[in-house]
Amino acid sequence: MRISAPGKAVIGASLGTLLLTGVSAATAQAAPAHYSLTAAQVSNVRTVHADTAAAASCRINTINITRTSMCLYVDARVDVLRNGRPVGSAAFDIKHSMTLKTDKLKWAESFTVGKARLVNAGGIRMNVSVGGGKGVKTAVKFPQGSSLGPARKGTVGYAARVAKKKQLASPASYRFTFTKPGYTAGGFTYKSAKYRCDDTFWGPKKRTKNPGCVFPGASPVFSLSRSDTKVKESAQHILDAQTRIAGHPGASTPLHRITNEKTINANRKAMCGNVPNPDPTKYDCDEYPFAASKEGGNPARGSTRIISAGDNRSAGARLGGFYKSQRVLNGDAYYVHIQ
Repeated sequence: MRISAPGKAVIGASLGTLLLTGVSAATAQAAPAHYSLTAAQVSNVRTVHADTAAAASCRINTINITRTSMCLYVDARVDVLRNGRPVGSAAFDIKHSMTLKTDKLKWAESFTVGKARLVNAGGIRMNVSVGGGKGVKTAVKFPQGSSLGPARKGTVGYAARVAKKKQLASPASYRFTFTKPGYTAGGFTYKSAKYRCDDTFWGPKKRTKNPGCVFPGASPVFSLSRSDTKVKESAQHILDAQTRIAGHPGASTPLHRITNEKTINANRKAMCGNVPNPDPTKYDCDEYPFAASKEGGNPARGSTRIISAGDNRSAGARLGGFYKSQRVLNGDAYYVHIQ
C-alpha cells in the first residue's frame, strides 16, 4: 500500500517519506506475500497572502492566509500495493479552516477529510494528530479509526501560553496515519502557516491590549481617507509622496515597523529638523515614510510637509491603534493605502 500526501505546506517545510514493510502469514507451500505502506509527495502547496480583512478563500494545493484566517486545501492519494505492485487506490482531499483572535490566546480550527474515490481500497482506517508547537496545547476531535471513504469532519482547539512582553511563533503540524489489517501502518505529515501569539502591548504599568495571535506572514493594511476631515491633510501628503518618490515604500511595497524610541526620534529629526514651521503651536512637520518605520529617516527617499497639528496627531493616533488591532510588532511589514 502506498500512501501519497501533500508536499510543501509552508516555505521550508517538507513532507518526509516512509517505507515500511510487513509480512503476511506464511504457508508451507508458498513464499509469504509482502505488504507495504509508503508516503510520498503528490504536489507542491504554495502560500498565498490575501492582504484583506476578509476570510481566506480556499484553492486546491494552496495555503491562503489573511492576518487572522487560514484556509489550507490539499490533495492526497493512497495506493494499495502487494509485493510491490499496485492493486488499488484511494484519492481524496483535506481542507482546513483556522481563525485566530487578536485579543485571545485560544482559537479553533475545523477540517474535513473529503470523500475518497476508492478502487479496491476498502478497509483502510485513519487517525489524525495535531501538534501546536512549544507553548501551544491542542485538543483534536475526530472519529479516530474511521474508515477512509465517506467524508469525515474534525476540529482542533488551540490554547497558547505566552509570558509578559514575550511572543511565540509556530505552525501547526498535522499527522495522518493509515492502517489496514495485515499491513504495517504508514502516514504523512504537513504544516499550517506559521501563527504568532504575543503579550507585548504594555504601558508603564498595565497592558494596553490583551494578548492575542495573528498570521505574521500576511501584511495588514493601514488606511486613511482624504474625505475624512480629521486626517485629510495627512492622507493627501501620503498619497502625493507615494506618487512622486520612485521606488518609495507605499501601496506596492510595505513599510516595516520599528519600536526603538531613540531610532524613531533620530528619524524624525533627520526628516523635520531643518523644515521651517511658521507656528509650532498650530502646525506639525509630517513625514513619510513614518518615523516609526525602518524606511523612515532618509530625506533622499522621503517627504515632509507642514500640516495642521490636529490632523497630524489624529493620523498618528490611528496608526498607533492600527498597530494594536493588527498586532504589528517590531519588524512587521504593513501597507499604507489612501482612499
